[in-house]
Parts: sequence; C-alpha cells; structure tokens
Amino acid sequence: MRRTRFLAAAVPGLAIALATAGCSALGGTSPAAAQTGITTLVMYSGQHEQTTDALVNAFEKQYPAIKITVRSDDEGVLAQQIEQEGSKSPADLFYAENSPALEVLQEKGLLAPAPPAALTAIPAEYDSPKGDWVGITARVTCMVVGNSVPAGQTPTTALSLGDPQWKGKLAFAGSETDLQPMITAIAAKYGVARAAEWLRGLKANAADHLLPDNETVTKDVDSGQVQIGVVDHYYWYRQAADDGGTAKAASRIAYFADGDPGFVMSVSGIAALASSAHKEAAGTFIEFLASPTAQKIIAGSDSFEYPLLPGIAANSELPALSTLHPGTVSISELGDGSTAISLLQQAQLL
Repeated sequence: MRRTRFLAAAVPGLAIALATAGCSALGGTSPAAAQTGITTLVMYSGQHEQTTDALVNAFEKQYPAIKITVRSDDEGVLAQQIEQEGSKSPADLFYAENSPALEVLQEKGLLAPAPPAALTAIPAEYDSPKGDWVGITARVTCMVVGNSVPAGQTPTTALSLGDPQWKGKLAFAGSETDLQPMITAIAAKYGVARAAEWLRGLKANAADHLLPDNETVTKDVDSGQVQIGVVDHYYWYRQAADDGGTAKAASRIAYFADGDPGFVMSVSGIAALASSAHKEAAGTFIEFLASPTAQKIIAGSDSFEYPLLPGIAANSELPALSTLHPGTVSISELGDGSTAISLLQQAQLL
C-alpha cells in the first residue's frame, strides 16, 4: 500500500537522537501538555490513512485528555524503524497492516502485553497467540480479473497462476507486504522448494507487470493493460468505488476456491510498545479500536476491510466474512514472515 514517508523514516537516526534528547518534535507529552493534563501518544501506522484519521478523531472526542500523533508509512519500514530505535523509540503504538510485522517485534520483546479487555472483545484466533497485540480488521487475498476474461477461464487456485498459460497476463507487486502471507501459506502447504518454483513462475508470467504497489496492480487490470492481478480484496472495492460503483467497474473480483492455500485471511493489528512511557493511555486506545464505536467506523469507511468485533457487520458492498472460506493457515503459522521474505529475496523480487 502506498504510504507517505516521514522524515524520521528517511533518516532513522533522527528519531533516536530526538528521543534521546527528550525532544517532542516526534510527539510524546511535552512539558506544556503535561501541565494541562493531556497525554500525547505517537502511533506508527501502516494502515489506511483516511480510516486511521477517522478513528483517531473519534477517539480524541471520546477521550479529550489523550491526543494521538500519527506517523504513516509502509509497515515494513516502520517495523524496521522500531527495531532500530529500540528502547529509545518515540512511538507508543504500532498499527500494522499485517500480523507478521507485529510478530517480528513481539519476538524481539519490543511489545507490551495487550489490554485484557481488548483481547477478550476480539476472538482469540485474530489476536496475538502470546497476547501482545490485538486484531482489529481482516482482509482476504483475491484476484482482480479483467472483464474480458471469461468466467470459465478464471483461475481457481493460487498455484495455477504460476502456469505458463498466464505468461504476460499477470500482475503483482512483489514488494508489498500483503503478498507475504500468501507466500507463507503456500510454503506451509507445499514446502519451500515448491513455493520457490511457484514464485519463479509468477515472476515470469508478470515480467512486464511487476508493479510497485497494489493500487497500480488493480488499476492496470481495471484499465485493460493486464488480465489478472493478485491483491487483497479491498483494493478492488476501492477501485470499483472510483469507477462509480461495483456495477460500473471495468474488472471484477474473483476469490480462490474454498480452502485453497493461497486464499489467505490476514489480520491488521495494533500493539503498545514495551518502551512506551504511556502504556495506560495506549491501552485505552487499543480498547477503543476493539469497541463497537471504532468497529462501526471501520465498517462504514472506504477502507473496505472487515471489522473483527462480533456483531458488527462489514460494509454492505462486501460479502459477509462468514460466507468466505479461505485456507486454514493460522496467525501462528504466518509467523514473522521470514520465510516469505527469504523466498522473495531469492526470486529477486525484494
């Protein structure tokens, strides 16, 4: 997902220097704010910016004594920055687009235990197995298919996209972290060697359409430049909205067959950092994201993600999550994404 990079991401040492000096330029509670009883949190966010802004605005209205400064970038960039900053990170919260980014930080002991109320609200299968982060939204892998492709010729398995028949007809963004859970799931089912072979097939088939991000993948399929793109579902719904609605879209969404290993449900989650000096306030925000108020904001937004709080219906444009039947790979099996990253690097896609 395309992100607006901020200065501290471009110059990682700057964040460390400012934090060490006690500077509030990257957020945190300044002396003046402390005197007024206001706590300012810094949140590194790899999530959809407009929806994140709506959530933060609603939270600040409900909790006027807590303010949140959001720093948006690609989740991989932000996770690496947190690792580099370590205990001196100015961030209090990390809102990730995919669970592996959170798992990496959890493995390094950089996350604080999540608030029990939030963990209880969201079903356990969507939360950190160790209780350090909370799932907030979900999405599934899919294909964007040009309307010129007959329904009967649409692939039904992820593995088939590596077949030679799709040479010159496929597009994907290898550098997008959204692709990594799909690669991990393929490797878990068929083994690393078969996953590597499949990824080489994908690369060969998309030689002229190895694109920088999923927005471009979706747009190129929708404009007829390529027949099939591999993305998460919400990219197509956003493109369809730009086209004037799903009925007017120049492409369609196609899901893989029920249970196909490449049909993956991924979770976006949030955590407080172990180094945060404001864990209680950070926990309040995490609890808010798991509340009906926040989950309804997500459901009604143009992010087209699935809210994870039971009883909150998704955007009416989406099929109910209960009607989709992705493969059975779990959050624990998706892990920290290291297998997928290694395979992408071997294929020279990263």
